[in-house]
Amino acid sequence: MGRSLVLLAVMFVCIAALPARAQGSAPDALFGLPLVVREGGWARYVNTSPDGPARFVIKLGGPGRHEGKRGRWVLLEIDVPATGRVGFDFLVEGERFSAKSVLLMRLRVPGRPPSDTPAPFNQPGADRQPHLLREGTETVAGKKLAVTEYSYAGGITAQWSPGVPVLGLVRVSGTQSFQLEAFGVGGDPWKGATSAGR
Repeated sequence: MGRSLVLLAVMFVCIAALPARAQGSAPDALFGLPLVVREGGWARYVNTSPDGPARFVIKLGGPGRHEGKRGRWVLLEIDVPATGRVGFDFLVEGERFSAKSVLLMRLRVPGRPPSDTPAPFNQPGADRQPHLLREGTETVAGKKLAVTEYSYAGGITAQWSPGVPVLGLVRVSGTQSFQLEAFGVGGDPWKGATSAGR
């Protein structure tokens, strides 16, 4: 699928990014923070890596079920050159995006059937405990947001806002850093993204 896709997957499944050590622990991005449920809500993020900026979109999907449990889909999309739009879909139970709340992860790659992994991150000790650092405001895409910043083990910090749909993330700093570029409800979340990042 290409090095860029692997790096982005490592970033999210840091969100949604699958870190290189995902085989033995939960992804860095499963912060255990509240979901911001807004029908049709989305957020676009940019990560700057040595290979250049990469963009990804997180969207709120509809309800779903797995093994008798109900949840809501959280959809991560990445445009990968020569592959197309790749999706990591997470069926999340409850009100927080955490290792234990992901009932199912579905990988969507153009031209291939979807691949499902039940409870991909539910391991002992996988849930992260945030430590409050500060509260303040940030301006993103011309909008002033109330932001709460949390720290996690491993030197990771995450800024969360109830004004940002889906995961509420404004900025994440650590081994795979990314920041909010645009957000909204309805419309095309990829509109306005530069072609270099898509």
